[in-house]
Amino acid sequence: MKKRFYALCLLSAVVAYAEPETEPEVPSNLFFDTDVYIYEPKFRITYGARLLSGSKSAFSGSGMITDSLQHESDTTGTGEDRIYHDGTVMVDPRGAPIDDGNGGVVNVPITPDGKTNSWSYIDANQVLPDGTIAMHSYTANILDSGPRTKDPSSSFGIELNVARDFGRAFFRFDWNLNAGLSLNDIRAKMNSVERASITTITDTYSLNGAPAPLAPYNAPSTTSITVIDANGNPLLNADGSSVTIQVDNSTLLGNTPETRTIATAIDVGSVINHYDLKGAYFTFRAGPTLIYPITQGLRATLSFGAALVYAGTTYTVEQDFKPETGADIISTENDTVAKLLPGYYVDAGMELQLTNRTGFYVSAIYQNNGSYTQSIVNNGSPGLPNTANYVSKVDLSSLQGFRFGVNVRF
Repeated sequence: MKKRFYALCLLSAVVAYAEPETEPEVPSNLFFDTDVYIYEPKFRITYGARLLSGSKSAFSGSGMITDSLQHESDTTGTGEDRIYHDGTVMVDPRGAPIDDGNGGVVNVPITPDGKTNSWSYIDANQVLPDGTIAMHSYTANILDSGPRTKDPSSSFGIELNVARDFGRAFFRFDWNLNAGLSLNDIRAKMNSVERASITTITDTYSLNGAPAPLAPYNAPSTTSITVIDANGNPLLNADGSSVTIQVDNSTLLGNTPETRTIATAIDVGSVINHYDLKGAYFTFRAGPTLIYPITQGLRATLSFGAALVYAGTTYTVEQDFKPETGADIISTENDTVAKLLPGYYVDAGMELQLTNRTGFYVSAIYQNNGSYTQSIVNNGSPGLPNTANYVSKVDLSSLQGFRFGVNVRF
């Protein structure tokens, strides 16, 4: 759009300078007054750009971030998988190969021994001094610490206006009625370190006296061994290669927690919210313009009237929780809304007419269309608190800036 605007400005300037300044020659055989013959343009189209102060924004609210809840069962069950933020403890899959009596082999589960070879953990800090492995789950309840304001940079937009000249108003002032449409963007973005209540559930599991495998660790794991015959020699396949078998060498872990602790603490720094508000607004405006001619080609203008704004915005909040172990827990919430806001505008400027039909304009503008709020509410799962309850205020009550562009009379 900017490139099109610049191209139109350049084309208008070329046309303006190329158009002759002389009045049209009056035919010699006229029998009526020449004022009736020469047409004075009454309509004017202006197209150009608007550079306004951006819409002021304020962000507030609270939310909840949590990881998987699959582990929150009792600590004695052995027939269930437990999934944590930094590890897993799964149902023991071990079995023993048994001859099925038909020349085949079936895998029969071993007699339960309170251990499992199917588990994982990711961080060396999970190995406790007593040799047990700690598995964690985290929940962060973000506490609302009040609005965070953001004053964005200026907003560049485009506009198109149509005016009808009505001649002299009083003294040396002329006047016209004008109506127009303009488009500007809405954009505000900020990051905020949040105050949060962090709840940590810690389950510990026994390694049964075995040393902890190096993190990260994921079992079951196997190793390949060569089969030896009765004479101590490698058993060979038909192609001469050694016969190998896969042997489970997993470190076994207790399949139920030995202990469970739940701790809650207030924290500042573990949660960062990323607020993002983006959209655009159309302004429909109409009103009278007073025109004061300074010289033949230079005129001062004062315009005022009603301004109706149609605004549409998308509000996004990304909640980023950095727990003590494991990857970040990220939750993203968003909402889209459209609003219609009445208001008014005032602008004062100058017009330079290069010819009888074309010229340039520049003016300072003030526009007030009030404000509106946009909310994000996510009720989460049944029985759980809201995972998001955020509000954004979009303030369009004091927009100031400049307009400039080209006008064409016809």
